[in-house]
Amino acid sequence: MKIKNRIKCIKNGVEVEIDEINISKENFTPKSILDSEREFLLTGGIFPQGDMENSRGYLGYVAAKMINCSYDDLVEKLTGREYLEVTNEVKGLFNGVGLESLAAKILENQS
Repeated sequence: MKIKNRIKCIKNGVEVEIDEINISKENFTPKSILDSEREFLLTGGIFPQGDMENSRGYLGYVAAKMINCSYDDLVEKLTGREYLEVTNEVKGLFNGVGLESLAAKILENQS
């Protein structure tokens, strides 16, 4: 998705400014998830018990890790609507994992 203000990210070890964010499942890695979780909790992030994946703050950390930019740059430069779109895309990846797992279990039970 195109964004109004450029943000700084690291691409191939070089800092670049981007004007488009692509959230893809290829960048949705255990490292990006766990690093985001650690940073979110260390900065005092709060969430309802067992519901961290619904926290916009946590989803923002995951997005920042996925595109290799700073969380602060992400939340300072995106518009509110852009931030919601990006975090919705990340949330969709978490939800998709649950749906894929459920579908696999249903198909397994039918065998």
